[in-house]
Formats: sequence, structure tokens, C-alpha cells
Amino acid sequence: MSPRRRRFVKSYLAWTFYAYASVVHAAPPSQPPAPPTIQLGDSVAMPTRAVNMAHESAVAFYLEEKDLLPESIAYDAKDGSFYVGSVRKGKIVRVDRDQVVSDFIQPRQDGLWEVIGIKVHATRRVLWACSFEDKDLEGYQKRDRNASGIFAFNLDTGKLIRKWVLDAPGEQHGFNDLVVTRGNDVYATHMFKDASIYRITQKDQKLEVFAKPDGLREPNGIAITPDERTLYVAGADGLLAIDIATGKSQPVKAPETEKTGGIDGLYYYHASLLAIRENSVNRYRLDQTGARITITEVLEQNHPLMKIPTTGVVVGDEFYYVANAQFSAVKGDGTLDTASLTEPAILKLKLK
Repeated sequence: MSPRRRRFVKSYLAWTFYAYASVVHAAPPSQPPAPPTIQLGDSVAMPTRAVNMAHESAVAFYLEEKDLLPESIAYDAKDGSFYVGSVRKGKIVRVDRDQVVSDFIQPRQDGLWEVIGIKVHATRRVLWACSFEDKDLEGYQKRDRNASGIFAFNLDTGKLIRKWVLDAPGEQHGFNDLVVTRGNDVYATHMFKDASIYRITQKDQKLEVFAKPDGLREPNGIAITPDERTLYVAGADGLLAIDIATGKSQPVKAPETEKTGGIDGLYYYHASLLAIRENSVNRYRLDQTGARITITEVLEQNHPLMKIPTTGVVVGDEFYYVANAQFSAVKGDGTLDTASLTEPAILKLKLK
């Protein structure tokens, strides 16, 4: 049993003892304790939240380029390389197995803007990226529109395979994050003009609206189940589960005290959702229906290196994530407060 699991079990046993003790009748000191009032058929509610008070994330690697403003990270299982997307520079850097860092996609290559969500399809050798035009991009010039696109790059050469762009006068677009199926179909969250999920299928190669769920605002993180039947989408008001076959959606219910709005990175892992929300990494365990959170485990919270943590990637039973995107360093005029910048850090967290 892992240290985290032992702590969780001890916490649960302590909570259970407290719940048991709280229903025992108090008796005078001179009298033997009265029997418990718990009757057959009574139930004691399970705890809905467990917080890990220790910092268990370790540094996987640093990036020397302080003004990178990294937002996203992906992993290539073929050669053990990581890819990190830069909001500030509009590029993607590669960190190989020996932690040698290089520019894989050059700044503004093929019309890239801020690089937001990225994913790797290791078998098809494709690096997918969401990108949009906004104020955190170096050299950004305001105009009457905000363009956005989904880019597919060759994972071996870095050359553009194809891009799909939305760019129209008076319209503000923003592809935020994406998932890729085994067959190389892509589902991407789109914010700003329309809160919706877009799709690009390998067969048709067309960018199209897949779903516009009611009640979805500012969609951000997105995850897919291993059977590729369900999408989970993080919005400003909470989580949604979308059936891929029908496009129908339903809210993912959570305990009343648990907030699930404003999640950034979102990932499916062993019947649960991993989520980066504010300054914490949470694991939301799901019931058998997949539409209700039974317990939240806070795996990491307020790590000393956290300065706007954003997204991550699951590698085996470890979670690698961007600890300090540092977007707050961008001033109102678009320049950087360089004195506040530190080296971008990628942290890793054991999940078992």
C-alpha cells in the first residue's frame, strides 16, 4: 500500500471512529459506557473529500527560458520526449529523454499564435495543437477579431501537416484544449464566440461543431474515456459528460460543498478524473455511472513552485504538469514584468 493510500485509509478510519463516537450516549464517569445507538439498517455517510497535506510533487525538469509562459505539455511514448507549448513565444519546445531542450516548432511557425492545449498521437506521429490570438502573445497587435486554429504537425519532422483556422471580422475564437482518439479523430473545446465542442475526423478532415451543450460556459479542459464513448468537459460552472455516439450531455454531479467550476487541465485515469483547479491537483473518483463524483482527493495543493499551474499529461502512473505558467507577469501594455519571472518548472506526481 502506497504512503498516500495509507494516509487516506488512516484518515477515513479516524473519521469513521469520530462518526461512531458522536452517536454514542454520554455516560457518567462512574457508570459503564452505554451501548451505541446505531441500529441495524443505519448508515454512516462516507467522507467526500480527502486532502493530502504534504507536497508529494517532485521536479521533473526545469526550462531555462523564463519568458516562455508555458501552458501545455504532451508526451511521446515512442522516444520518451516531452513537448511544451509556449503562450508567449507561439512555439513548442521539445525536451528529450536526456533533458536536452530545443525548439521543435519555431516561434510563429505556420501562423501559430499562443500555443494552448497540445496532444501527441504517438502511433500516427502527429503533434496536435490548439492556438489562438490574444494579448499574452509577444508582439500582439489588437485588431477587430481574434483568430484561432487547430494545427497538426509531423511528430518526426516538425513540418505542418494541416491547419484549420477560424478567422472572421468581428469574431473572437479560442480553441483551448483537445483530445485525440486512437483513430486520430480530434475533439476540441472552443470558447469566446461560441461555447462548443468541435470535431475533426480522420475520415472527413473537416472542422465542424460536434456539440453545443446547454449551460456550458467557457469550456476548457477535456478528457476522453478509454473506451472512447464519453467526453468530459470542464466549464466555468462545472463538469459535463458528453456521449460521443449521440452528442447528448449531462452534468457530472458533485457533493454540494465541492466546486468543480474553473478547471483547467482535465484527464481520465482509472475511473476518475484528474484535474488542475486553481492551486491544486485533484482526483475526482466517479461512481459506476460516470456521472457523479463520490470523493475528491486533493493530491497536491499550494506547492511552493506553483504560480498558475495549468495542464499536464499522464505517463503510466505518474502525472506531469506545468507548475508555473506565470501569466500574471504580462502587463497591461503587453510587456513582461521580467523581475517576477522564474524558470518554468514541470512537476511530477505519483498516482499510485
